[in-house]
Amino acid sequence: MSYKEIFNTILEIFNNNRKILEEKGWIVSSPHSYEWWGGLKSAEEIIISSILVQMSRWEIVKQAVETMRERGLTDFSKLYKTKDEELYQILKNINFYKTKVKRLKIISEIILEKGLERFYDRDLLLSIEGIGEETADSILLFAAHKPYFPSSEYGRRVLSRVLGVELKKKEVKKLVEDNLPKDVFKYKLFHAGLVTVGRAYCFNKPKCDDCMLKIVCKHAK
Repeated sequence: MSYKEIFNTILEIFNNNRKILEEKGWIVSSPHSYEWWGGLKSAEEIIISSILVQMSRWEIVKQAVETMRERGLTDFSKLYKTKDEELYQILKNINFYKTKVKRLKIISEIILEKGLERFYDRDLLLSIEGIGEETADSILLFAAHKPYFPSSEYGRRVLSRVLGVELKKKEVKKLVEDNLPKDVFKYKLFHAGLVTVGRAYCFNKPKCDDCMLKIVCKHAK
């Protein structure tokens, strides 16, 4: 099978296993829905959570974002004006929360100055402290609905084993973008599926017998 055939087979497998993806926090929905990202409700919530989730558990981050939503703090204007101490209380269970509050304030200021559409520029995103390539591409794909594929460590590990080659994270992005059409739905599904497989089966000692990708995975065979 060519890489294009393998990737399309993987997409079909992910589409047929939406329930497992949902169990791991991904809601397969319409291409321009924000709910893919753990059921969140807006671009603002996705941007905020993309900063908070770095080196932190998703379950804790989602709870914090929901609290922020209830208090109106997912509005960047209100977030920017809120005292750091108030934000610390909401985010204190998240790793490096004081640093992340600082970063959220910087992002809020940029968005208030430029607007969301101008914020969705990859070079601009990468110039902001705390936003690397994976976070930038995640924001562009899930908040802006633009066809940029995020390279994750889960994706690197899973695709390395499926294809039987040792990939670097940057190579994953190019490989996906070269072998799948530039399609927001397909990119979202592929990313969500790779992360799900990484979280559910593809450990240091992988559970290959249970994995949904075992029929296409060279490591499993």
